[in-house]
Amino acid sequence: MKKTILFFIFCCFTFSGYSQSEEKMSEENVVRGAIVKNNEVIQGFIRKKGTTYLDEETFDAPWSYQNTISFIPKDVFNEKEKIKNKDFEKYNAKDIEGYVYYTSPDDSLVFESVKYSDMSAVGTGMIAKKIFMRKISDGKISLFYHYSAPLSMGEISAMKQSYIECKEPNLVYQTDEKIRLVELLNVEKELSGCPQVVERYKNNEYKGDSDQETDSGFNKFLNKTAYRTDVRLLVIEDYNKVCGE
Repeated sequence: MKKTILFFIFCCFTFSGYSQSEEKMSEENVVRGAIVKNNEVIQGFIRKKGTTYLDEETFDAPWSYQNTISFIPKDVFNEKEKIKNKDFEKYNAKDIEGYVYYTSPDDSLVFESVKYSDMSAVGTGMIAKKIFMRKISDGKISLFYHYSAPLSMGEISAMKQSYIECKEPNLVYQTDEKIRLVELLNVEKELSGCPQVVERYKNNEYKGDSDQETDSGFNKFLNKTAYRTDVRLLVIEDYNKVCGE
């Protein structure tokens, strides 16, 4: 398995040598960050992402982190009195191994470049391509958040609803062979090399929080999907503990 050092680097990373004030960062609409390019960590600043606007309303847009970023090295940022667009370098997931985006001085989001096919909805996303995906845990089986892209055109009300729905992440797991939705993990087949966990799974020892009975057929489907995800997250956690080395 590609055991990335990226997550460890970013989680333990501390920024140094920043002399610029928060005022300049605010004026240039940037946050502190870093990229990993050719296995080298480069400190700098990233143009702010994560929000979008429609009909004079502001919406969270976590899917925007998966796309191209605009990055400027800290030395360039520090030495220039006024930053121009040409001072930023644009990177997509084919250009770098990943990046870290500081939402506050003490909190950051870690993104890795992965090849992913979004099978949650019919569209161009079904074609496998490299994107930045937020990593939330590291292990023999790693976990990521993936966000579906909202409508880019159409009725304003439909687009707003799309923005709201797409704020919720899809949980994705990564092994040596694949990266896909957690709910699709075939425990008995894919984790057969860890018989202790498979046996516990077959004996229903992993209990999800979403195992609820409802009268609605649609709600039953939603709860079953949530239950599958809850159980598989417990399975993955146990697998990393028992057979993760």
